[in-house]
Amino acid sequence: MKKRHFDIVVVGGGPAGITASIAAARMGRSTALLERGEILGGMGTLALVNNFCKAHHDGSQFIIGGIFAEIRNALIQRGALFLTDGLEPYNHHVFLDVVKELCEEAGVAVFTGAHVKKSTFIEGESTLLELEQGELIEADAVVDASGDAVIAAAAGVPFLARRSDSRRLMPLTYCYVVGPVNLDQVRRELPEVVLQDRLNGGDYLYLGGQTQLREWVRAARECGDLTIPRERIAVAYSIPKTPENIAVNFGRVVVEDPTNPEQMKQAELMGKQQVDEGVNFFRKYIPGFENVELLELARQIGVRESRQIDGLYCLNQEDVLGCRQFEDGIAQCCYAIDIHEADSDKTTMISIPKGKHYDIPLRSLIPASGPSNLIVAGRSISATQEAMSSFRVSPSAMAIGEAAGVTAAIAVEEHLAICDVSSMHVRERLVATGGILD
Repeated sequence: MKKRHFDIVVVGGGPAGITASIAAARMGRSTALLERGEILGGMGTLALVNNFCKAHHDGSQFIIGGIFAEIRNALIQRGALFLTDGLEPYNHHVFLDVVKELCEEAGVAVFTGAHVKKSTFIEGESTLLELEQGELIEADAVVDASGDAVIAAAAGVPFLARRSDSRRLMPLTYCYVVGPVNLDQVRRELPEVVLQDRLNGGDYLYLGGQTQLREWVRAARECGDLTIPRERIAVAYSIPKTPENIAVNFGRVVVEDPTNPEQMKQAELMGKQQVDEGVNFFRKYIPGFENVELLELARQIGVRESRQIDGLYCLNQEDVLGCRQFEDGIAQCCYAIDIHEADSDKTTMISIPKGKHYDIPLRSLIPASGPSNLIVAGRSISATQEAMSSFRVSPSAMAIGEAAGVTAAIAVEEHLAICDVSSMHVRERLVATGGILD
């Protein structure tokens, strides 16, 4: 069986995994990025969640820089992102091009379609990851950016218990693209949803919680045209470079365990049924959408929440809403607590005051027990549901991933366990390479 050795292996090619691998490779560590899907990008490409929620700008200044800022600036330069005061849509095809280029420039060895069949941690030595294709990947340190903490689970890392209030995991959504939309007709009937692109001056659409749209959703549900358990369209927006094509987030599928393959199969079936309902709703109820077709269906259903590791520190709601600062803070975030309720059609939003933010501590990325060469990045770090619902979005996930990659690189370079890496050393490296921590 063929075996390759890398200083660091990152599992999961979504936002957190991309930045983790780039950061580690830029520090001179041989780095492999394993993505089970056909392409990189995770939720941003495979699940068509092609936007940056406003976690990176607190209303007064930017609070996330580093590799995320590089990616965002590259999208801006290519006319592939809409600058807004809230959620920033981007062209997912250009996003994929940008992250592939950055990985290649950094020297990251990218493996797509790479399913990890088995992982073996040899304490004090290395880790062996066996891929379904038959390859063996050996690593001195592992970053689990899988979104579901699959490597941590296989290694016996403990996870946080379900919430005491019995709140269920947030539901899933199948995203999709419809088009072409008649922008002129939409402007005549719903002028408030037509915005102007600050970069190129053209018009684009941004639909969501507008009163008239809520009324159409209510009417469609009352007459049986919609069974989707949502009181409003989450969001639907033009795609930069093709503003007549609309990316849609409008679905809600409840599962008890998104790491269970059988439950996920059923979730995908229900999600696709909701896509069909959504497309028909747009055609029937929204002016300018009468002739739209389903142009693109996400390659996978979008998952908001699954496992949370039991880490050295559990970030919680009080930390988020109290805008807590940590000495070992490795990322900042200002996005609202944003919980899609599984037991109703509502979404709970609790905003952070303008100009304020909270820190994400390095300790939350480190399992309280388990392999000494493992660090977790992305939504699965140690946190309550409330805290995770805020930092789960791409900008903060990228900042967390970059910090994880830096930490793993330092651990390998200095022959340390992950938990023994100096947070000050990590912070110094992040700031030196464009990170914003103050």
